[in-house]
Amino acid sequence: MDKEKLLLSILSTILGSSVLNGVITHILYNNKLKKELKNKGNDMIAQDIANSLQFFRNLELELTTQEIYNTENELNERGSDINLFGGECIYPAIFNDWASYDSFIEKIHICREQHEKNLSCKIALNLVFIDRYTKQLSLFMSENGNEASLPFWGAIFIVDLQRWQKKIDKLLVKEINKYSYKLESHASNKWKRLRKKELIKQYESTILHFLLTDKCPLRYKKMMTHLKTILESASEGN
Repeated sequence: MDKEKLLLSILSTILGSSVLNGVITHILYNNKLKKELKNKGNDMIAQDIANSLQFFRNLELELTTQEIYNTENELNERGSDINLFGGECIYPAIFNDWASYDSFIEKIHICREQHEKNLSCKIALNLVFIDRYTKQLSLFMSENGNEASLPFWGAIFIVDLQRWQKKIDKLLVKEINKYSYKLESHASNKWKRLRKKELIKQYESTILHFLLTDKCPLRYKKMMTHLKTILESASEGN
């Protein structure tokens, strides 16, 4: 007879079957209760993460609200007859005025403050990226024109923003569709490993970075140089 059966036999003899059944029932109930509490805790965490993912998605989808802008006329007025985007082009509506732009930045701040902790390392780093990018862009635009020039810059930097928005939307939709979520530490080797790709390299591929540093990946060099020449020509003709 193994130890477990021997123990049950001894308990049955000492306590009687009714008492033993009560003990077993109590043990089983406690195990069930612990499992239910664990599942409930996991469900609460999953719901928090789902809310954070949806908040971030609503935020990045604001960049898909766009306005029409005639860049050709703007560049001609600045002394250039080169049409950069081929006639009428678009810019994100957040560039309508400083109030719209600052409102978008404030929502990013809220997202970071309330939801960043619930996001996976890769998605959180993309949140950090857009936070830093929009603030860097804000400094650039404030030094290169007044509020009336915001739509013009929006038509230029929409290239950067669309590239990021399409990327992060795919990541968010994939994550939302998982239906089960786990928290990830942002003080981890995974965070450090992804930081260079999702934050540094992504910024180094933007138009904004090139205009500030004259550096970009080789595959974008021709396009970036052409853009900078046009902007410099337009500025000289102004």
